[in-house]
Amino acid sequence: MKLSGSKKIVLLGLILLIIAGIVVVALKGFNVDLMLEQHEEMNIVIGKEINVKEVKNICKEVFKNKQTIIRTVDLFNDSVNISVESITDEEKSELVNKLNEKYETELSVEGLTVYTVSNVRIRDLIRPYISPVVISVIVIVAYLIIRFRKMSVVKLLGKLFGIIILTEAVIASVIAISRIPVSATIVNLMTVVAVIELIFYISKTEKEYKNQE
Repeated sequence: MKLSGSKKIVLLGLILLIIAGIVVVALKGFNVDLMLEQHEEMNIVIGKEINVKEVKNICKEVFKNKQTIIRTVDLFNDSVNISVESITDEEKSELVNKLNEKYETELSVEGLTVYTVSNVRIRDLIRPYISPVVISVIVIVAYLIIRFRKMSVVKLLGKLFGIIILTEAVIASVIAISRIPVSATIVNLMTVVAVIELIFYISKTEKEYKNQE
């Protein structure tokens, strides 16, 4: 299929974007979510109902520009889990003092256990998707061969997977260049995009095939 001038420009732009993304990944790697990096966590039992926004403000005062994630631990809303890039003894002491002041508790630095969580590699993050994707590809290829047997299957498959790979590469490049943190949510969204493209392409091909019959 020949591309018009405007489509060629768009394709060239996308290719340049992908190349830029590859360069960024080669030099800096992907920016990963805090929960995928090596970080430190602590569970703190307040014993009183917690306002997560208040705890977030306290953590912002204590940890400054460090990335933090605050979550309540149980249904009673009286315990909180704090994830942070790293924590010093001074920050630990300041955190305890501010929580005691806010909630009138008697937490102690000695009673605060901080544990290190190892990083999760991106390839480990996508590994659970490999088997389902391989099985799906086999099923899709078999369906396309049987359903569109009167068409050029090689050309059909090439166009389908070419579109999906190009789209996923563009998304990955945008994520890399803009330094959007890679997380399980991002991987799921990219999977959803691929599925939507697949459904749209097969639906479009079905209409074209029926018109040829």
